[in-house]
Amino acid sequence: MATMLIKHMTSPLSLSLFVFLAFTNANAMLIKDMYSLCKETKDVNFCLKYIGTDTRILDANGLYDVLVIAISKCQDQVTNAAKQINEVRQKFNPVGTQQINFCLASYHVASKLFQKSWEYAHEDMDAAGAKASATDGANYMRQCEEEWKNGQIQKSPVTFYNTNVVKLLSIIQVIVSKIYGG
Repeated sequence: MATMLIKHMTSPLSLSLFVFLAFTNANAMLIKDMYSLCKETKDVNFCLKYIGTDTRILDANGLYDVLVIAISKCQDQVTNAAKQINEVRQKFNPVGTQQINFCLASYHVASKLFQKSWEYAHEDMDAAGAKASATDGANYMRQCEEEWKNGQIQKSPVTFYNTNVVKLLSIIQVIVSKIYGG
């Protein structure tokens, strides 16, 4: 049995897999570091669910990589909210249709701002700029949410996504403060 294990471990494929896993784990964000980061956020479980379980975290080499993941998650929320709006748009009266159009315009701007934020973080250029663009993107999403409170009150179809972005933004703020040693 031991001979078979040694023979298996010395095959080129097994050796390559072992080297890959060894180096991937050496550079990866440690689980304890991820948990420590999430403990500093407003919602630990949310952070662990959305950031800690993202498969890209295994390749994260530092806080800028985690920042990129958090910003990408914001972009996902914008995309999912726009899909949700398009799925439910026919259910609303004319006032609701105006609100939906306002939201789609706001989400279009938010998407561009999250893309700009992602570029800042992806290039390890400017964490503060990434945070500012993400904050602006979240504010556009928030404007959409507020629009549902104007005029004839109807339930917003995108509250879930807006709430997620607010929580992701709090994670982004923690990451940026850690990048700058705060």
